[in-house]
Amino acid sequence: MKTLNEGETPDSVRAESPVNPRKKLWRRVLAAIAIVVLLLGGGGVWLVHTYGPQFGVYLFPPSPQRYADVALELMERGYYADGAEWEAAREGVLEAAEGADSYADLHGVLAEAADAAGGSHTFFLTPGEAADRVGESTSEFRAPTVTVDGGVATVVVPELGSVSGELQQRYADEAAADIAAAAPEVCGWIIDLRENTGGNMYPMLSGLSSLLPNGAAMQFRMAAGTEMGVTVQDDGVGMNGNSVISVEETPKITDQPIALLQSERTASSGEAVLTVFRGLDSVESFGEDSAGYTSGNSVHTLYDGAELVLTSGVYVDRDGVNLNEEPIRPDHSTDAADEDARAWLADADCG
Repeated sequence: MKTLNEGETPDSVRAESPVNPRKKLWRRVLAAIAIVVLLLGGGGVWLVHTYGPQFGVYLFPPSPQRYADVALELMERGYYADGAEWEAAREGVLEAAEGADSYADLHGVLAEAADAAGGSHTFFLTPGEAADRVGESTSEFRAPTVTVDGGVATVVVPELGSVSGELQQRYADEAAADIAAAAPEVCGWIIDLRENTGGNMYPMLSGLSSLLPNGAAMQFRMAAGTEMGVTVQDDGVGMNGNSVISVEETPKITDQPIALLQSERTASSGEAVLTVFRGLDSVESFGEDSAGYTSGNSVHTLYDGAELVLTSGVYVDRDGVNLNEEPIRPDHSTDAADEDARAWLADADCG
């Protein structure tokens, strides 16, 4: 099934906190590392050299061989980094690294290994591709919109790529404020995810948090079977009770019908929004099967600026159903999602 434009890659949903580190914070972190290294002497140098690259910290430029080792260590966290396919891909990287003269010599084989470690939702970006992706995400930024017609509010939730913390906050704040402003004249809601190809899920969910009950909303299930909980709070959505992107607290609106619109372009974080609404009373979905990127990614930047966007866990909904990187089927399969959603709301005495 073709879910995206040809050659288009879905953006990642981040299982880890997506907030970009601030420069002052990084200066403090690096200063603290330097102090530790000085205090510990050779032992400190060894620790930073060995474990620092896992967090993007380097004492000196790595050799191509070390560059490959770091990338493979990160890929070991991939959801599918086990079995014969992964071992063969890993050996391929090690063999290529032996004769590599530059980091660029390894990009192709690392991309192949990334596929083996993380599956179809994982991708490897060269430094140039990573820079272009950030620029495109910023220039194409769109905030959510809320319009009201006949007592029905339509919330369009667009994709959200690699943008600044300021734009993440703006995205969530505008959605939350517009939903609160519309609420007094609304008896039902349409959440339109048909063009949401993914990105950062936390601003999306925090912006919609007044429409969600507090508590556990979904889980990320990791390869080892451990789970990380996504939870709703009064001030937004985050992990295990802590909101990643906080919004102003507004009254909850959880007693009105909600219709979700989805398409084959609804992917990744767009599917995360579908997932957190699954299993709630008075919520039904309309449209086409979603793209099937129901998994959480973590983004790792290598020394030269290349990015490894690695799938580390799959979605599990509030009822314990593992979505297992498969398309989410709508409750109502239809080519007229908006019209059918409005008819359903009208049957619920709204619209």
